[in-house]
Order: sequence, then structure tokens, then C-alpha cells
Amino acid sequence: MDRIRERTAFQMAQRRVPDLFRGTGTPRTVIVVPSLSMDGAGLRKIPGVNHYEERLLFLLQLLRDPGTKLVYVTSEPVAPEILEYALDLVPSLPRAHARSRLTMLDCGTGEPIPLTAKVLRRPDLLARLRALAGDDAVLVTFTSSGLEQTLAVRLGVPLYAPDPDFAELGSKSGARRLFLEAGVPVAPGVEGLRDLDDVVSALAALRARVPGMPNAIIKLNDSFGAGGNVLFSFAGAPVTGLEPWLRRELPRRAVFAAPPDDWDNYLGKVTAMGAVVEQLVDGDEVASPSVQVIMGAAGDVGVLSTHDQVLDGQIFAGCAFPARAVYRLEIQELALRAAAVLAAKSIVGIASVDFISVRTGHQWTHYALELNLRMGGGTAPYFLLHGLVEGNYDPLTGRYLTPEGAPRAYFATDRLYRGEYRALSPSDVVDTLVRERLHFRTGTRTGAVAYMLGGLEIGRFGIVVVERDPDTAERRYHDFVRAVDLRVGRVAQTG
Repeated sequence: MDRIRERTAFQMAQRRVPDLFRGTGTPRTVIVVPSLSMDGAGLRKIPGVNHYEERLLFLLQLLRDPGTKLVYVTSEPVAPEILEYALDLVPSLPRAHARSRLTMLDCGTGEPIPLTAKVLRRPDLLARLRALAGDDAVLVTFTSSGLEQTLAVRLGVPLYAPDPDFAELGSKSGARRLFLEAGVPVAPGVEGLRDLDDVVSALAALRARVPGMPNAIIKLNDSFGAGGNVLFSFAGAPVTGLEPWLRRELPRRAVFAAPPDDWDNYLGKVTAMGAVVEQLVDGDEVASPSVQVIMGAAGDVGVLSTHDQVLDGQIFAGCAFPARAVYRLEIQELALRAAAVLAAKSIVGIASVDFISVRTGHQWTHYALELNLRMGGGTAPYFLLHGLVEGNYDPLTGRYLTPEGAPRAYFATDRLYRGEYRALSPSDVVDTLVRERLHFRTGTRTGAVAYMLGGLEIGRFGIVVVERDPDTAERRYHDFVRAVDLRVGRVAQTG
């Protein structure tokens, strides 16, 4: 099928895209292909990247609707104990009933290419998916690219994700332009850079605009997880002759957020995908909150969550929900402005707006940094909270409330990562939660659940700790880490 015919078929199917997370009570089939269709070089920097496909197992919560069937596709089979545990987290429903409406399929290969590409080259798998789809199906993906558009057209179903033709809005340059269109503040900077001359000119212009600025950051347009970020220090920069100095100093002063890399290789990526330069803003205190928004099929917008990001350098390592009370409603309002512009462009699905928030004295100032037109690191924790607690997000307070009106918070990470954890099985992690009385309990609507347990193969997994407030959730998280570390120690001694 040529590009024009595929695009026409895709647009026609998108007229049927449902509001996925609003229970319809009517029969539907949800096909989940959790592919990370992103820059291959960036993917190779992520340890155990195939296990990210387990992030979307939170979608098993949709099986609470007895009319929903779910088809979940992965690169390699999901271990039975991981699947059974995920089904156990679907509340108020017999596991056998949910299991009867779940179909697990796999491509039988862990090779480092996007999962969607693996599906598209398998005619037998495509035929099986078409047979399971029916007239009421929707395709859900982790990211949205031309691959996902092609898969949706091949299956004859709508795609619950932003239209890949708008992918540029999720780039660093595109996001800056959209934020400015929406009236959302951004850090001083320059977008649309294409080569070394552009980068040098932008850094010089930024230094002239903000005299005495100590540091700047260069970001590749299509990078993710800080994988394309470079820090640059202006220390010792001359007042005159700045551009020659920049050309000389850039190769030796470039500090890569996700090494290894080198300046010549990085410049090639700038030429290939473009970049932005921004001031690295600072103050008395700096925070990195984020807001998840959702755009409905009718053009409506809402907030799923606000959270404070836990960063390892510049790399997302976890999150605490909700974001601090002192600014959560402010960033929520700014993110809704961006979501409204996205909805006006007929974009549907989940996105997130990342901020850097700077306190000077008692005043907080917020700058939008990134627009992620996809599900992110905070999506699975939020929907696990939502599925387990069965309450609702309150936009007036920015809190999540139980059906009884009590607040709930969480601390979450999918980067519990130690080589020693390879000695653990998924059952060991769950057993630790139970023995330490940390597992989630429906009676109190508090406790912890694990996810991405397949990552134990490389010593990595995730945890979400739900409590009445963020401080308690973080404290209980550290209790769990101590307990699992003790268990690893005992395994090592007996092994």
C-alpha cells in the first residue's frame, strides 16, 4: 500500500478511536503492542530494553470491564508467574474470568529492533491479530511512529496514540514551539538547530542574552531519557571572540548525560535529527516535576497525574505522586494549556509535560522542558494506583482520592537495579513483599506491588508503593529495598 492510500485509511480508522480509559460497558477488543519505536542508538543504551514491554501490563486492569477482551503482544513470551501476578492485581474479579479474555502472543525473538517491526514482518501473526480484532478493536502502543500507523492500517483498527504525522511536536524543537503557542514558559534558548554553526551561534546568542550564564544544555530533537543531552560550561569564556572559543572548547567540554559518546559522533546526530540549546536554569532550589495529560476523542482534555521526578543525573529513575502541594496546581494548569493545543490539533491519547521548577526566595518559576507524546515512566505507576485503589484523581486539589474520599500517594521506580538481583526470581520479590507485610491490601488500600519483573534477568525491576502520603510511601519503599537486599545477601550465602 502506498503512503497516500495508507494515510487515507489511517485517518478514516481514527474517526472510530475510543476513549480507552472510560469504561463503556460495551464489548471491545484492545490490542496492545508495547513497542519502543525510537532511535536505535538510544534504545541500545537502556539496559534490558525488551523488558520495557512489560510496562504496559497495567492495561490488564481494563479486564475489569467484563465486555473487554485484551490481546497482548511481546517480543518473547512473558513468564507465566509474571502474568499470573499481573492478573492478581486486577481487583474485584475472579482471575479465571479475566484470564479467559486475555490472549498473549509473541514474536519469538529478542533482537534489538522495534517490536512493531517484528510484528509487521510476520504474516501469520498479522493474520491472527486480524482474526482477533473484529469491528470493535483498538490498537494501543507505547510510542507512535510510522510503524504503528502501518500496523493499525494492516489490522484495520484505530490507533490509541498521537497521530505519528504530528511526531515533530514531541521533538525538542517542536515542543518549544508548541509551549510558546500555548503560552507556557520555556527556558531561554534557541530551537531548530541543524549543524555545528547553528549550535555555536545559538550558544553565543544565549550567552549574550543572559550575560554571566554559567551553563547551557544541548538536546537532540528526537532523543529520550536524557540520552541526547550534553552539558556545556561557559567558565572562563572570553567577552570577545566567543564563537571561535566555543568551536575550540565544545569537543573538550561536552559532558554527556548518558555516556559513552564523543563530540564528533554527537555532531552527526545533530545533523541527522536537529537540536535545541537552552540555559541550564538554577536557583535556591531546583525540582523536576511532570504532568501526565490525556486528550479524549471528543477534544476534551484532563490531567492524569502530577509527580516529582526522581533523577539519576538527568535520567528518569522514579517518581513521587502527587507533586509538591506548593506548585502542583500551577504546573497542572500549564500542562492543561499545552494539552488544549494538542487536542485542537486532533491529537488523542496520553502525553506528559516535563518541567524544571526553580525557587528563588519563596517564589517558584516553572519552565516546560519536554513534551512526551507517548506513555512514559509515570504511566504504569499511575494506572496501577488507579486500578488497585479504584478511586479518582481530584483536579481541584491534585490528589488521588479513594472511593471514601481519603487521599492516596505513591513512590515508584522501575530502576531498582543491582547485578545481585539476578539471583532473585519474580516469586522471590513477591514473597518478600508478603513476608515483610508490604504487599498491597485491598482493605486499607495501601501497600506495594512489583512490575517489570522480567527485568530480574539483568538485575532490574520496578516497584510502586501506595500510601496515604508521599513521605510514608517513600519510607516504605526504602523498607522494601532493605528487605530485598537482605534476601539477596541470604541467597548469596546459601548459594
